[in-house]
Amino acid sequence: MIDLERRDKALQYLIDTDERAARAKSYMMGLAHKEKTILGQLVLDQRSLDGTVGEKEGRARNSEEYTEWRGKYENAVADYEIYRNRRNTAELIIELWRSENANKRQGNIT
Repeated sequence: MIDLERRDKALQYLIDTDERAARAKSYMMGLAHKEKTILGQLVLDQRSLDGTVGEKEGRARNSEEYTEWRGKYENAVADYEIYRNRRNTAELIIELWRSENANKRQGNIT
């Protein structure tokens, strides 16, 4: 059974994380859109170097700048997913509480 205190904590968590969860998602999505720009610029920076476009892209993907972007992106995804999972859990707790109370009112649970 979900008690009122647990329900209230779940609801408060949702209230408290609305903005942070949205910002985490926005940051993650922004970083995702930057990948092509970063790779393109790194490949262009190699104009004077020999090699195919594929080889230049391979070097770009192994560059410090791309590796740094990749780390930021992976952390942003993890941050967003943590918020998303915790918020889903809070929503489930509230939904279970509602269901249990509806069953009590109908006499299905004592």
